Amino acid sequence: MSATALLSIGELSDRTGVPATALRYYDELGLVRPAARPAGRRRYAASAVQEVGVILFFREIGFSLAEIARLLAGERQGWQEMIDHKLAGLAEQQHRIEVARTALEHGRKCPAAEPMTCPRFRSIIEGRMRGLSLEESHARVH
Repeated sequence: MSATALLSIGELSDRTGVPATALRYYDELGLVRPAARPAGRRRYAASAVQEVGVILFFREIGFSLAEIARLLAGERQGWQEMIDHKLAGLAEQQHRIEVARTALEHGRKCPAAEPMTCPRFRSIIEGRMRGLSLEESHARVH
């Protein structure tokens, strides 16, 4: 591949929307490697655009850069385990969001003038102070 067919880090940044500093970090982590380094400057194959796109996709669905590195390294055995772990985390996060939404919706309609005077909010807070999780405190109030 000729040097003119390779992308500079700036060109890769422009095509992907990823800052050059992040692309350098991806290189350090082994996620997206330059195809060449003439005069110490990173030059990327055109396929690097798609490689960065894959990283962005996995980041958007909640994978860490370390997890992405394992996926890209071809650790197929751990793939299903990582998916299961991520799905469990999303389910937990969704549950916390629903509890928060219920509390906020109550706050919007609460007859108490201030959240701190609301008996339901006070009960949830007191439960948290006794070591109960938000979900446990919320469940005891409802």
